[in-house]
Amino acid sequence: MKNREFWIQIIAFVISLLAILFTREFISYQLIQNGIESYRIHISISIGANLVLILVSYFFIKKNGLFQIAGIKSTRLQKWYLLIFPLVYLVLLNALFLDDLNTDLLFPNIGFLFIYALSIGISEELSIRGFLQSHLINRFGNTKKNIVLSVIATSFFFGILHLINFNKGLYGELSQVCFATFIGVMFGALLIITKRIYPLIIIHSIIDFVAKLDSTGLPIKQKISEPTSIENAALSMLLVLPCLIYGLFLMKRYKLIDQTTV
Repeated sequence: MKNREFWIQIIAFVISLLAILFTREFISYQLIQNGIESYRIHISISIGANLVLILVSYFFIKKNGLFQIAGIKSTRLQKWYLLIFPLVYLVLLNALFLDDLNTDLLFPNIGFLFIYALSIGISEELSIRGFLQSHLINRFGNTKKNIVLSVIATSFFFGILHLINFNKGLYGELSQVCFATFIGVMFGALLIITKRIYPLIIIHSIIDFVAKLDSTGLPIKQKISEPTSIENAALSMLLVLPCLIYGLFLMKRYKLIDQTTV
């Protein structure tokens, strides 16, 4: 019965997650088809979808008693200095690849960008690390190997989710999957070791805020990227590889069993 309930929760959560994401994409597509390309309208829809995902994720976390493993409460921040690398490296990496900023569009929309980035940080961390990873660890993580596998499996799922947009061409999408997976491994390890999800939410939000600066205010059609070349895709994966290495190093270096409640 316990095993059955575990899989029911996983399936219900994944269905809910996919329903939210596909509904967001459907609405956005319908707006574009009707000539509605306003940045603020499309970002508002994404923010709304993220808010729904936050509520759904919190519901599943509460229902399954994962507050402590998810780093939401009853824990203290541990080894805060391990958070310095992802913050500095990923912010600099995203800043390096920014296109020229259109200040005429950026500053009037900076508030929308801030709220949007924050909603991404909260929704993705609560859903992927807060519930999904914590749920797997709570069920299988009685050994260090199982905890590592839970982190990797969750991170790969996080990477696969980035295929929903599919607007960067084949090589671009593959690089996005790797990009998200590698970062997911690092963030997953950091949640287990630091015991707090809030710093990850803040870092995640800052990273997205910087990454989306150059597209702020642009009509939605202009945000759709041209297909990524195989060279640029390979470069992207190479540049984010240190995140995967860092995450694996952390899980090898620290005692994960002592960091979780299983």
